[in-house]
Amino acid sequence: MTLAERPGFGRVAALAILAALIGLFCVGPLATYGSLISDNNDALEARAAVLQRYRVLAGGTPGASAPSGPALLYPDMPESQASALLQETVKSIAAGAHAQVQGLQVLRGEPVGGATRIGVRVRASGDIGSLRSLVYAIETARPLLYPDNLSIQSHAAAPDTAASVLDFQLDISGFKTEPQS
Repeated sequence: MTLAERPGFGRVAALAILAALIGLFCVGPLATYGSLISDNNDALEARAAVLQRYRVLAGGTPGASAPSGPALLYPDMPESQASALLQETVKSIAAGAHAQVQGLQVLRGEPVGGATRIGVRVRASGDIGSLRSLVYAIETARPLLYPDNLSIQSHAAAPDTAASVLDFQLDISGFKTEPQS
């Protein structure tokens, strides 16, 4: 029996081969392309959500509230209480960074554009790792803290040896809200 004797069999075989090729195409490149589109759609939706949050923050659209989270400013309280809270925050940050605080000096408060700047000057000692940890913790703290005027002094035993203990001083500022009039 040859294909010439059964002309319908050749057509059926060709259609079966075509169906198999279409099936392989759907399983291979087409499925990969579909997953790529799905992944890009998920990334696009995430970016759209971030854009919406930024628009709410920037525009202050009515009916939309800002996302809740830790406050950036100390609340409206007397300056002495805010300074005491700042001192306790700095002490706990220094303890977490393994820096030995040798002194804290409260700096004078200054009104700055709708807020009051409160500050402390910290004298401490530690190694370079503790100084790095201290500055990082201050910069990432909430309420927002601002390090300024960092001065470092090393105590090397010999000129060729690395200093293991550093004395450092820095000013740390926080901001509290002004009372509403």
